[in-house]
Amino acid sequence: MADENFDILQEFGLNDLPEDKKQALREKILDLIESKFNRAILNAMTDSEKAEFDKVLEKGDGVDEFIKLKVPNFAELHQQIVEDLKAEMLKMDQQVFNK
Repeated sequence: MADENFDILQEFGLNDLPEDKKQALREKILDLIESKFNRAILNAMTDSEKAEFDKVLEKGDGVDEFIKLKVPNFAELHQQIVEDLKAEMLKMDQQVFNK
């Protein structure tokens, strides 16, 4: 669920990095977003929903549908995570470089 408008590399002026470094950095950021999103989804579920979700994961089918059903605001949740991470990273950049 990567946000196409989220280009943190451009925000930090890192477009001139070698392509392999840009790709590695993008992957790390996307992994972090995915991890935060997964935690948020689980936090939004009750214990019984988590047990149901485990069964869905075991089957390996219907995961997206289950999430959409149990966490109807998942798209907004994902967007908020992206925005929060972006703001956090920009704040860190400003602190490090005293901008």
